[in-house]
Amino acid sequence: MKNVLVAPLDWGLGHATRCIPIIRSLIERRFNVLIGGSGDSLTLLKHEFPQLTFLSLPAYHPVYPTSGSMVLKMAAQLPKFVRTIQLEHRELQALISQHQIDFVISDNRYGCWSPSIPSAFITHQSNILMPKRFGWLGPLVRSVSNVLIRKFSICWVPDYPDDRSLAGLLGARRERGESHGVKFIGNLTRFGDPKQREQHLDVLCILSGPEPQRSIFEAIVAEQLRQSGLRYFVVRGVFSSPVKEMDETTRHADFLLSGDLQTLIEQSYCVIARSGYSTVMDLARLGKKAIFIPTPGQTEQEYLATTLKSKGIAFFMEQEYFNFTSAWKESQSYTGFKASVCDNHLLSEALDHFFREANQSESLHKQELHV
Repeated sequence: MKNVLVAPLDWGLGHATRCIPIIRSLIERRFNVLIGGSGDSLTLLKHEFPQLTFLSLPAYHPVYPTSGSMVLKMAAQLPKFVRTIQLEHRELQALISQHQIDFVISDNRYGCWSPSIPSAFITHQSNILMPKRFGWLGPLVRSVSNVLIRKFSICWVPDYPDDRSLAGLLGARRERGESHGVKFIGNLTRFGDPKQREQHLDVLCILSGPEPQRSIFEAIVAEQLRQSGLRYFVVRGVFSSPVKEMDETTRHADFLLSGDLQTLIEQSYCVIARSGYSTVMDLARLGKKAIFIPTPGQTEQEYLATTLKSKGIAFFMEQEYFNFTSAWKESQSYTGFKASVCDNHLLSEALDHFFREANQSESLHKQELHV
């Protein structure tokens, strides 16, 4: 039995949640799956897959600004991020030897590659967008990112190369078609096929992301929901014990497992959430109406929210000016996402190709040794 290490970035929960369908597929293929990571994202996967082996990798610990420039705040932390990438690369080499790892699948952990075994890198941002006043930095940022990605055997893009694309310009540099070393693997979501359920809730608010912005988001939205008179529920995005049974007096949970969260989303008329890419993929699968509040200064989320609003799919409002009454009224004129049936054929093809290429390389190497 081959050993596969799946290593999602600890920058929020989205990298971990979109690895869930990959982990499930690997288990179905009878691989021995190990999960490497840190922080809340690792905790979430421990709850989803308690039977698996978990390994510690260095934490990035990104610190978001309470106010001011996101770019300048991230730039000040670059030395820390570079050290983390270097450290995770060294630690990966030790883990490969210690646990006889045969393959690595990294979701945005740039250091989780090895010259000795095949490795796949997952990203939806082959075209990293910068704020307008820092647009001149874009080519440099993309160039550095591409140099790091080329260290991997393959790059997987969780999107479609056609008009079903959700990432839009975030993946534009791949020109919406596969090229050497790049494969589109479709919409990656932890949720199964959508089900028609009676709507017990008007609004479900899903909080996520690094502090302090997660708490700021919660303080703004939760108070306005309390005053709205609507039926609401808040998933706080912090970890203690999952809530599985909720009565009419329960208005929040710290976090929920995938099956429970899917049920709650399906029982809700509208979802308030960050416009992170993984959340967009999840809501697109379930066909929900949404009100998005991008993390201030996070260009990717701002782009996705603006694009979905321009298409008439989902309303968005900036966190600083968020007013629930106004947002609720505006959102009524947006269509919401169109539900989609689970279709993992692109992911299956990518996994088949990845392991087939690895086996062919291994066979060729053995032949060369016998020459």
